[in-house]
Amino acid sequence: MKKPYLLASISTLLFGLTIFVNALANGLPINGLSTGAVSELYPSLFTPAGLTFSIWGIIYLFLAGFIIVHWVKADSFVVLEICRLFWLTCILNVSWIVAWHYLFTAISVTLMLLLLLSLIQIFIRIKKVAMLSVTELIFVKLPFTIYFAWICVATIANISAYLVSVGWDGGLLSPVWWTFVVMGVATVLAGWITRKFNEPVFALVVIWALFGIFWKQKDESYISLTFGALGYLLLLMAWVLLTFIRSRKTKQVSTRT
Repeated sequence: MKKPYLLASISTLLFGLTIFVNALANGLPINGLSTGAVSELYPSLFTPAGLTFSIWGIIYLFLAGFIIVHWVKADSFVVLEICRLFWLTCILNVSWIVAWHYLFTAISVTLMLLLLLSLIQIFIRIKKVAMLSVTELIFVKLPFTIYFAWICVATIANISAYLVSVGWDGGLLSPVWWTFVVMGVATVLAGWITRKFNEPVFALVVIWALFGIFWKQKDESYISLTFGALGYLLLLMAWVLLTFIRSRKTKQVSTRT
């Protein structure tokens, strides 16, 4: 077997393992607890509504497309550049599921941070490729941008859950104000990446997470948090629109010159 196809085989096996373990997480479930049930053990105001986690279906669907591209364009430079890091994300994803379901919250945070760092490296390597085909834009760049953005949100949620597990109540800040702060961090991060790398998809994922927080809190007693999430959401939407308009104007100017 030629090396590119050997790499594609490894990617396929590890992705299949990831899907299988994630299915077991809720189908079995692992350690008698679903992923959502574990989250409920560590209630955090930053954790979005359950419907928000449907984004995993989109992520895995696009990653399946990446696997297909890996086979069809086995010698693609960008695919070969990131495939080993992709293997690492699969291993970390599976390891996180096990740690989370067995309530090893500190280990789960460590694994999530490593997963985040791996996706940052993938994101940077993809951005360094000057020319990507349409197929690569849709099934390489897009899925890993969505994955990266969601893991940024998931990392904040995971750290928040860990702090709840050790009894930390926000220190000088109340839980509500702490949540305001971390939502602000997520919003600023999304705004910065959107502007610097011209990646509105990243911001759209964070907007989806903020909507999830808004949707969950609208039925709770934290009215200020509900409007806070909505405010951040609208602010980020406005920033995405402004970035898009600036990008269009820049392209028009460069075309004329």
